[in-house]
Amino acid sequence: MAQRSAQNEACNPEHCMSMGDLADFLKTSPEKLKLSLEKTLKKKPQDSSILWKGGFVSPLLVRHLLESKGYEYPRKVVSVQMLKGGVAKTTTVLNLGLRAAMYGARVLFVDLDQQANLTFALGEDAENRPVWVDILEKKAEIEDCILHLEGTVDLIPSSLNNSVLDRVLLNSNRNWAQAIKVPLGKIKNKYDLILVDTAPALSAVNTAVTCASDEVLLPVNPDKFAMIGLHKNMAELQDVRVDFGLRFKERVLFTKFDGRENASHELLQKCIDSYSNKLMKNYIRLSSEAKKSIRGEKNIFQSRSPIKVDYDLATQEILEF
Repeated sequence: MAQRSAQNEACNPEHCMSMGDLADFLKTSPEKLKLSLEKTLKKKPQDSSILWKGGFVSPLLVRHLLESKGYEYPRKVVSVQMLKGGVAKTTTVLNLGLRAAMYGARVLFVDLDQQANLTFALGEDAENRPVWVDILEKKAEIEDCILHLEGTVDLIPSSLNNSVLDRVLLNSNRNWAQAIKVPLGKIKNKYDLILVDTAPALSAVNTAVTCASDEVLLPVNPDKFAMIGLHKNMAELQDVRVDFGLRFKERVLFTKFDGRENASHELLQKCIDSYSNKLMKNYIRLSSEAKKSIRGEKNIFQSRSPIKVDYDLATQEILEF
């Protein structure tokens, strides 16, 4: 795994929080925020890599500041699963992880979807690199699969080689509950947030992912088939919980909400009625910017897109701020 350097922590706007966003989060003025940043830097003179520049604050400096104010970072694995495709699953993984990193969290993305959309969205191509199937077949250690991207963000990529992952798991003599959990356990203490992107399926691999998860996040969009998929996913998770004696938490995130459409309001209400204790407080509005972010064309947190606010608030929920 590549080592981080001071250069990695520089204030690249693509990976840093703006002064305005940080001031809004802390409910303070830019002037008072600047004083707080200066005070934080004085306490960390050895950290020449923590900077703010051009209106952006490096993740490490954000972390030092938030910790000085009593914020704590979780240590947890969150898998994002949904039987139905097209619910913004990968978009959600991507934007939650990038925003969490801007808040100073140490983030590991794990791509377990053979389509590798998350890997491509992060600008990587892993066709010639070890992926999770190589870990399972004992051809590589988990550390060999980790790519350092920038700042506090790492990635275990995916490729078409993972298309046989389910079959390898089924044909092996390994305990399903350990296939993902044990390798992640070797590196879990290095990260605050591990986000796992999964294929849209009920599979042996997703069962193994669930066994490794502290939380399972289920995105659902205003589509009746997505709602059916949500119900089936919930039933499957309950079976897995009982079969393996697990204690993970489920969360439902409503995505692609369009206030102009009756279907959005009706299906959101159904989610509230059916899953009020699991539904996240914030939902994600429909926006063309989401597609641009997953194609790697644009970082939504450097835009004025309404989903910037939505994913920011959802990230705060995930980080338990």
